[in-house]
Amino acid sequence: MKRKPLILIVAVFSIIILAVISFKIFYFHIVSLVLDIPAPEYSVVVNKDIMVPMRDGTLLATDIYRPDTTESYPLIITRTPYGKDNPEHKYSFAGKLFASQGYVFLCQDVRGKFNSEGYFYPYINEALDGYDTVKWASRQSWSSGKTGTYGFSYWGSTQWLTAPVAGNSFNAMVPIVTSQNIYNRWVYNGIYRINDILCWHYTHAPRVSRDADIINWSEAVKHLPLIEADDALGHDIRHYNDWLLHPSPDTYWDAMNVDDRVSSITAPALIIDGWYDYYLDYAIEDYNRMAKRSGSIKARKSMLVIGPWIHTSGSKFDDVDFGNESGFMQNVKTILRWYNHWLKDMDNGITDEGPIKIFVMGINQWRSENEWPLARTRFTRYYLHSNGKAATTLTDGLLSPESPGAQPADSYTYDPKNPVPSIGGTSIYGDAVAGPADQAEIESRDDVLVYSTPPLQEDLEVTGPIKLVFYVSSSTRDTDFFATLTDVYPDGKSINLKTGGIRARFRKSLHREDFLTPGRVYKIELEVGATSNVFRRGHRIRLQLSSSRFPEFSRNLNTGEPIGMSADMVQADLKVLHDDRHQSHLVLPVIPQEK
Repeated sequence: MKRKPLILIVAVFSIIILAVISFKIFYFHIVSLVLDIPAPEYSVVVNKDIMVPMRDGTLLATDIYRPDTTESYPLIITRTPYGKDNPEHKYSFAGKLFASQGYVFLCQDVRGKFNSEGYFYPYINEALDGYDTVKWASRQSWSSGKTGTYGFSYWGSTQWLTAPVAGNSFNAMVPIVTSQNIYNRWVYNGIYRINDILCWHYTHAPRVSRDADIINWSEAVKHLPLIEADDALGHDIRHYNDWLLHPSPDTYWDAMNVDDRVSSITAPALIIDGWYDYYLDYAIEDYNRMAKRSGSIKARKSMLVIGPWIHTSGSKFDDVDFGNESGFMQNVKTILRWYNHWLKDMDNGITDEGPIKIFVMGINQWRSENEWPLARTRFTRYYLHSNGKAATTLTDGLLSPESPGAQPADSYTYDPKNPVPSIGGTSIYGDAVAGPADQAEIESRDDVLVYSTPPLQEDLEVTGPIKLVFYVSSSTRDTDFFATLTDVYPDGKSINLKTGGIRARFRKSLHREDFLTPGRVYKIELEVGATSNVFRRGHRIRLQLSSSRFPEFSRNLNTGEPIGMSADMVQADLKVLHDDRHQSHLVLPVIPQEK
């Protein structure tokens, strides 16, 4: 009689365990239906904090998610500085999802972060540590010998950095919102991306993450000189300072870049990025390099997917609705098909589809393409016109296919003490809000030139790289220029599509400074970058031109002093010329519409 309560307890406990297991299996069945992927085949077992040895003896903490069987499976590896137990990045969800589909998923804290040993210095150790992790994992009994990698941003960079040294040890990659070139990600044309850099270094420099919410970032990013901004937050961060001390792409950055080592990469890459991500243009370059110069026939079958996303993969915004097909999670089906093809040898047709898939904003539709830029592109000039009043609220700035005649220059004054704010765009840290946003506040300023087409008589598609060629003089020996393309709705709402910037001293080359002579007129070519948008009938195409976009980009203090080392600042008086001798123009990649 005394044993009945014990038996009852065991029975109840067993039922609870079975219910939990059943719920987990049921949960991933629901997930598979929502994501339109195969139903889960396996229950999942998780081994936490397995310490994987590197060649120097350093041990890196790794969680392993695998099917609950004794068989072997292909590997998918993620290496992250953000903490493998970080719920915000959903590593556990990814691990269980992949494992339920017949993969072994490894999630590892990189060297010096969280439960891993060693010292963290961004990017420097990721190539060899990644390679050592692949070799260790491939020797385990649960490995089939084929290895893929997966990850966003920094954990996407760990893939690119390992790929050239891993050789045939890699079989497939999925680098998301990242690039082969770290320099261009952070120091964009010599302009320090102060908001995201400072916040990222402060938050993620230590072994564990600091609470960034306690900082007043609107004030922190204003601190001058920039080299002391980390100290003002109470922490002297070595790599934050090192990045400032190397404003040009020198040998320091070479250790973190692999764009010149693509011929050693043999694994195909499914490259995924967003129109509002700061990596976008470099991700496109990565794809073109892989398709043309990578080290194997398989690698040249890399693919590119671009959606209406910001760096954090969000697609929901207050000022624009991209529709139900815009969500990032729709990529899960594509990612799984990618791995199934390259790691399980499934003939699922993914490589027979167009290698490029883009979301065309404005009409909110997905479309496949064969190349970038599109072969059918008509690069079309839209000339800048005005009677000298493009920098007023009632701007007379005009964009037109007609070349200008005798017209007065537009003038504005850029004051570093009162920079143009970055509203929308690509910056995600601190107080910034990325993505498309109404530009009314920016376009009402007298230090922003605004040029617009008349309302369009028919739809016009712009898909591809945008460039601004303009003639300008400055009262200072250095300053910045930012160009933003916007879509102006019939109600006057002006939505940013793409912004590009250039620092005048680096206008000819990022490797050599060439300062301006005050008062002299210069021709400057500014690569604004890529977008895809259909400007609907009744909308207008608009160009903003200014000399600041803060705090997304650090302010040019206009003095010509070494970047980040001074707090002195002066105003810059700028003139933008657009006449028959100085035909300033915007080059748009127009895609002919099928009739």
